[in-house]
Amino acid sequence: MITRREFLELFGAGLSLPLLLLRRPNANAATARTEIPLAKVIAPWSFAEFEFTKQIKTNRGPRLSTFPGYVIRLPADVAEKSEAKEGLFVLSRICPHEGCPIRFHKERSEVPQPLPIEKFDHPMLVCTCHQSMFDPVEKGKVIGGPAPRPPWIFDFVVEKGRIVIKDLEAGGEKWG
Repeated sequence: MITRREFLELFGAGLSLPLLLLRRPNANAATARTEIPLAKVIAPWSFAEFEFTKQIKTNRGPRLSTFPGYVIRLPADVAEKSEAKEGLFVLSRICPHEGCPIRFHKERSEVPQPLPIEKFDHPMLVCTCHQSMFDPVEKGKVIGGPAPRPPWIFDFVVEKGRIVIKDLEAGGEKWG
C-alpha cells in the first residue's frame, strides 16, 4: 500500500511537469526590440526583411508571437507623394486574405504565377498563394486578387542610423 507522503510526492511530480510545459510568458514581458540598419535600404526600391516579436492575447492567455515584415525604401518622388515617413514603407509580409506569405518583386518576370497584369511600372508585392497584388506606391493598396485590405503596417522610428520597429497595426495579430 502507498503512503500518503508517497502519493503526494508522485502526484506533485506528475503535475509539475505539465505545468512547466504550459507555463506562459510574463504578462508584463517586454516586446523584443527589432532593429534594421538604415544602410540596408539606401537605394530606391531596396528592401530588407525582418521579424518582429511581440506579446499577443490568446484564448490561453498572453504569448509571444513573431511577425515577418519588409522595410522598403521608396524613391524620393513616390515617398513625397505618399507622405511616407522617412521615405520608408514598413509592412507585414503576411497576406490579410488567408495568411500566406507576401513577396516583394521588382520585375514582373520574377513572379512565377499568372497575374492579371503583364508588366510592372514599379515593384509590387504579391501573395504567393492566391496572387493578391499590393502597390507599395499607394501604401499597399490592393490592385488585384482576393485580399480584403492592404497588408498591415508597422509603426517605426529611425534612431541613430537604425530603423526601430515599435509595433504592428491593430488586427495584424490575427496571423500571429
